Amino acid sequence: MRLAYLGQATGAILPQLLIQSAFGVLFIKHLGGSDFQAMLLGSLLLLPRILQIPTSLLVPPSAGKRFMLRCWIANGLAIAAILVITSLPIEGEAKVTFILLFTMIGAVVSVSGATFWFPLLHDVVPDDQRGRFFGKMRTIWNGTTFAAILITGAFLGNNPSLWRFQVVLAVGLALYFARNIFIVRLPEGRSHVANNDYANWKQYVRHILSRREVLIFCGYYSLLACCMGFLSTPLVLYMKQMGFPMRDNIIIFGFSTLGKVLSLLLAGVLTDRIGTKRVFLIAHIVLCAVCFSVVKIGWLPTDQARYLMPVAMIISGAMLAMAGVACTAQLFHLAPDRGRAFFMSLTMILLTAGTALSPILVGYIRQLVPDTWSTFLVGMHFDIFQLMLSAAGLAMLVLIVLLIFVEDIRPGTSAARTVDTKSDTQNRE
Repeated sequence: MRLAYLGQATGAILPQLLIQSAFGVLFIKHLGGSDFQAMLLGSLLLLPRILQIPTSLLVPPSAGKRFMLRCWIANGLAIAAILVITSLPIEGEAKVTFILLFTMIGAVVSVSGATFWFPLLHDVVPDDQRGRFFGKMRTIWNGTTFAAILITGAFLGNNPSLWRFQVVLAVGLALYFARNIFIVRLPEGRSHVANNDYANWKQYVRHILSRREVLIFCGYYSLLACCMGFLSTPLVLYMKQMGFPMRDNIIIFGFSTLGKVLSLLLAGVLTDRIGTKRVFLIAHIVLCAVCFSVVKIGWLPTDQARYLMPVAMIISGAMLAMAGVACTAQLFHLAPDRGRAFFMSLTMILLTAGTALSPILVGYIRQLVPDTWSTFLVGMHFDIFQLMLSAAGLAMLVLIVLLIFVEDIRPGTSAARTVDTKSDTQNRE
């Protein structure tokens, strides 16, 4: 498990900078891209997850780890191409288009390889330590990412030249390649036993459709993830509209990563002790409050907002991390012994679709609505960002109703579920 910690501590920094920090958004804006293109960058790295389904059916589990490592290398080469493109004498809009194109190419191969990441971990992580394992692993990689964000913000400054962005990309790329050194040594477990029927997708689909608890959880969490997505990269554009300089924007948004670092170890312990359902409930209530708090901060002068936004980012990041750990524990509990890669690929597509689509929705709306647009509701003044955040907060309150039907997962139920799954497998054989 230490190898997984080390691999993610180095390899996750660059993807996190591009998807979960202000760096990727402001990089596209610096090159002359639109708000929609800035939001599209992060979503392009999430949307290709649908390719994990055919990948899980075409690549045998015994070859999964090797395939994954090769895909990660190919993604690194695509990012290297992006680095080269930034130095070419191309007009701003065309340059952004090429960067997004190579981002999509890299995302396609990277996500295809990641099909076998969770199945690989599934075999090496004990059933009763999953919450703590993912809490520790995410604490480590978010810790290194937060340090990288602070360094990046200080290095870029308020009015950075292009070469400073290029240096950040180059260093992140070197760390990304270093991940393979650790993951190649990660042991493989018992997934080889399913090598004889890994492509039996019709049986897998029937099995998933027959499991009510899987369908309910995927539907519930995909909607919750869509709401939570409004508290991710769209806030970078929101703070830019509020007048925050680039350095402050990067560092303040980076406090969401600090929130993840502070909460992940506790999130893992809570998930194992009080169950996933209660963790989701806490996330609902707190994230709803954060949405309305960020709306309120937008009404304050920039000097006051600069001190309050980091607090909101810390709380938001903490709750997003808690929900993510509980989601992973829930998914590992539901995963069958056979067709595991297919199951995790299909469910992760459903679970992350909302996270990928909400930033695109924000970018599209920003393209349609003028910067000066505003409206009055219930006696208060709202700009377009405040209106969207308010809607997301209300939606999270409504979604608590669906939580009633979600199965509560604890270590005791995990052990029982393992026995039931093995019995079902033996009966099918």
